[in-house]
Amino acid sequence: MNVRVRFSLLAQTPQILPINYNYYIASMIYRRIESVNPDLSFLLHKPNTIKFFTFSKLMAKKRKPFGDQIRIEGRAYFDFTSPKKDIVISLVEGMLQEPNVKIANANFVLEEVKVLREKEICGKEIFSTLSPISVTTVKVEDGHRKIVDLYPNEPKFYENIRKNLIKKYRLLYGEEPDDTDLEIKVRRAKAKRIKIKNTFHRCVEMVFEASGSKELLTIGYQAGFGERNSMGFGMVKVVNGRRRAMEG
Repeated sequence: MNVRVRFSLLAQTPQILPINYNYYIASMIYRRIESVNPDLSFLLHKPNTIKFFTFSKLMAKKRKPFGDQIRIEGRAYFDFTSPKKDIVISLVEGMLQEPNVKIANANFVLEEVKVLREKEICGKEIFSTLSPISVTTVKVEDGHRKIVDLYPNEPKFYENIRKNLIKKYRLLYGEEPDDTDLEIKVRRAKAKRIKIKNTFHRCVEMVFEASGSKELLTIGYQAGFGERNSMGFGMVKVVNGRRRAMEG
């Protein structure tokens, strides 16, 4: 099962938040889940585990970046997706239970929770990122193992996305996908650097054509492409022709 939800927020007065706000939204999501389902929250806090959810950037019409901050006026929203029903239900209940939403030092009021129409993912889709994709590899430098962020100009970027999707499928369903083929062709890409706590991560916003395993494309659509999904990386939407107008 996949559920996509949009949380619409209202800034009753202009609000200032850090331009690197991912960590603060993620923290708020964890707190809201914990408030209604402590057992689930405990499982999600286990280190080095796939959390099976991701969320989009914070969208707003009246949004103005300046320096390392953003000023938001009026309405804003972020989208959330997970293939696990209990995660979505717990977050929605937690958000509705306390409509005052704090992201860093910015204060919003929850206006609406909307379930978005789920897409039937085919074996070939065009996706656009709602939050940038993060992919890493391990390299040995001077005898030390080092985690390195990858960009689409490196072949390992695509192979590691494929391996990550296979791992997600295996953990979610307890079996291997029937098809593990995946080909990604980038149509547009924009490099980004996002700070999580005290570390900057290289990532990429992109529009890309993906073809091959329907199982892998579906899990990417539901749980996010790439890594660090629970920190707000790798959420995508379908932009194929007629489906563009259907996106929530």
